[in-house]
Amino acid sequence: MWKLLIAEDEPTIRKGLKYAANWEDYSIHVIDEAEDGEIALEMAIEKRPNILFVDINMPFLNGLELIKQLRHHLPDSIFIVISGYDEFGYAQQAIKMEVFDYLLKPVNKVELEKTVKRATEQLERDSKRKQRELQLDDNKQLLKEKFLQNWSQGQIVNEEVNKQYQLLDFNLGPKIGMSIFKVIREIDENGADQNWSDVLIAFSLKNIINDILKPHSDKELFEDKFGNIVVLTPNIEMEQLMARNREIKEYAEKFLGKVIICVENILHEHLEIPTQYNSLKEEIQSFKGLSPMVILAKDYIDQHYYEHTLSLQRVANMVQVSPTYLSKQIKNELGVSFINYLTKVRINKALMLIKDPYLKVYEVADLVGYSTQHYFCNAFKKVIGISPRDYRSGVRSYD
Repeated sequence: MWKLLIAEDEPTIRKGLKYAANWEDYSIHVIDEAEDGEIALEMAIEKRPNILFVDINMPFLNGLELIKQLRHHLPDSIFIVISGYDEFGYAQQAIKMEVFDYLLKPVNKVELEKTVKRATEQLERDSKRKQRELQLDDNKQLLKEKFLQNWSQGQIVNEEVNKQYQLLDFNLGPKIGMSIFKVIREIDENGADQNWSDVLIAFSLKNIINDILKPHSDKELFEDKFGNIVVLTPNIEMEQLMARNREIKEYAEKFLGKVIICVENILHEHLEIPTQYNSLKEEIQSFKGLSPMVILAKDYIDQHYYEHTLSLQRVANMVQVSPTYLSKQIKNELGVSFINYLTKVRINKALMLIKDPYLKVYEVADLVGYSTQHYFCNAFKKVIGISPRDYRSGVRSYD
């Protein structure tokens, strides 16, 4: 049923409009009547009618001013002006406000019914159009996700990529943050035995990501064939991307009661998506085959590398084993010592951050967990072979 509100200050006319026709024949329900403009304004905002009969000359707030104020609140509603003024000026103002029709008092019953019939037909067309648009949006999103799945796996050539990229209205920009989130189902956080299905886990994680990344309206995300959630965030710096991903991970782990792995990087154009996806996917797969203890330790290091006080003792306390035993297991499963793995993680993060020309070297050092620039530069040169400044200048000797 369409909702009708009658705004008319004269009781006799108001009553006449209410009973002028059997409105239910037009699928209309008269929801209320208002005797002045201010009352009509409050009623309309609260009850959101689809059709309004509006008198021009009402106390406190005239009909034209009422329509003007309600346009913001009820953009899809139909306004039918009913006036005792046969003046061109009023009609001209009403036309500018895009009112549906302008009827003169005394209102002819046949003319009123014809106008209302046209109004309901217009509302029906608008409703169907909106439904089609929603269906198109849903279909478009599904097409986008399918395209990204196929493209990331190298199943689409570049010529077709550019064509589909424009056709599907991607708007990722020249600097794209790519993140991959993977839920480790086998490990429950804090002993929580949560029996989530794969579908529910993916659905919940997508909702959390969408909620936290709400400011990035042009973001895209899809689930790959391995159950990973891949997120493309436009116009974002590495530092901001890392912070957002930590927020997503912490919230999702608390909600799902599962360990979540996250890896990320920045792309400088959309054609890098398949290459970067494969690189990050391999990083995610490096967790495969590890014991739960080392997975927890590795994940903790990967997420807390930026803290200056991160130590073997602290990680061992977190996984509830002795430092000696953890050190031995890390060496056995990752092939490197705790300190070498931590250094590797910190320097890899530094390689991403140092590409940002607005970050000073000492700021990069602090962001990856080094208390002094000197200590950072020594570690960087030991791993990469050149200084951070030389690396930033364009020298690339990292294998």
